[in-house]
Amino acid sequence: MDRFGPRDAREGDTEQLISALIPPATRRRPPSATPMRPPPLPARQLPAGENPQTFRLDMARPDTSGRLSVRYLLRTLGWSPGDRVDHTVIDDAIVVGRSPTGRAMIGARGDLMIPATARALAGMDSDSQFVLVAAPTKNTLVVHPERLVAGLIAAHYWPPDISDDA
Repeated sequence: MDRFGPRDAREGDTEQLISALIPPATRRRPPSATPMRPPPLPARQLPAGENPQTFRLDMARPDTSGRLSVRYLLRTLGWSPGDRVDHTVIDDAIVVGRSPTGRAMIGARGDLMIPATARALAGMDSDSQFVLVAAPTKNTLVVHPERLVAGLIAAHYWPPDISDDA
């Protein structure tokens, strides 16, 4: 007697295969020498060299989840709720572009999620406002910290150097 029961009863049994339950033999195709590459995604970049007259601006303050209400700029760009987007951090700006394989999605109420990692990489505080720049010709939305625009305005208001050479 072994652990599966009496040896005599098991030796006399013969197994019979049921053909309806056996899958047909298939040939395995050899793997391809080179795997298929996905199509290249467009590189996200700042809209440098664009006509500034085409830019549309807005300001937004993120909620506790990092969502921004950007309905006006979404209409300008032709984006809709449910569209997928990708984020790219370039220096102190976050460039957002529509992408079929995007990791984020525009919310049903026209809100755009800015991930905490992107905000941290761009040096943006979650409690400050953001300046949003839509570039319709590039189909991108750029998120800037308000301190950048405040610095540009302060530099614009700074009095010019007056020399006493006259």
